[in-house]
Amino acid sequence: MRLVAQKKGSDGFGWICRKKGRENPHRVTVSIRKDSWFEGSNLTIINILLIAYFWYFKAPNDLIIHDLNVAKATVVDWNGFCRAVCMDICVKESCTIGGKNETVELDEYQFGRGKNKDKNKNGSWVIGGIELRSHRTFFKVVEKRGKDVLLSIIKTYILPGTTIISECWKTYDCLDEEQFKRHAEEHSQKFKLPELAAHTSIQGTWAALKKQLNRKHCEGHFDSYLAEYMW
Repeated sequence: MRLVAQKKGSDGFGWICRKKGRENPHRVTVSIRKDSWFEGSNLTIINILLIAYFWYFKAPNDLIIHDLNVAKATVVDWNGFCRAVCMDICVKESCTIGGKNETVELDEYQFGRGKNKDKNKNGSWVIGGIELRSHRTFFKVVEKRGKDVLLSIIKTYILPGTTIISECWKTYDCLDEEQFKRHAEEHSQKFKLPELAAHTSIQGTWAALKKQLNRKHCEGHFDSYLAEYMW
């Protein structure tokens, strides 16, 4: 296969395969979009790349629509595609954090909270952790909160031997829970209350997340916007 110029077609180029020989010689030309994420779109490749460029730098949709002369639905669709790619990357590259001589700050936050108690229950709860030395993070959207959920997240995302700083211990009274004591004992896990920490940083992370995620257009797409932030 080699790339050749074409007179027809919106992209101006195509892949061509020429098989020479007496038996079954053929000449096949396929689009340069074949088997790529450009395939199936009516936009030019240039505009697709520009939309991805604008998305990366968080340009407002109105600016993209104006500069590229494309429909709003097109911009929304491609931005959603970019976030979907972020979700795939986060899943593939997910890893545990912490370990011996490492400290992880663990906390929870509710996004999309209303101004009254009736609306609060509709918000999305996220439990997150940040490794203070490297700033590696994880975030997990949870349907419900509780000691069992918190312990499961610790076992999944935080390596044994980690010093954990968290206000969750106050919320759930986890230091008095036998399963947490046993988990700490078996895995050399160390737990500290917030006042014992020299400094914490996850509050700043929540502030940055809130700025990006607490918007009306996040409704129904919360996980993808969270993955975009993580990426």
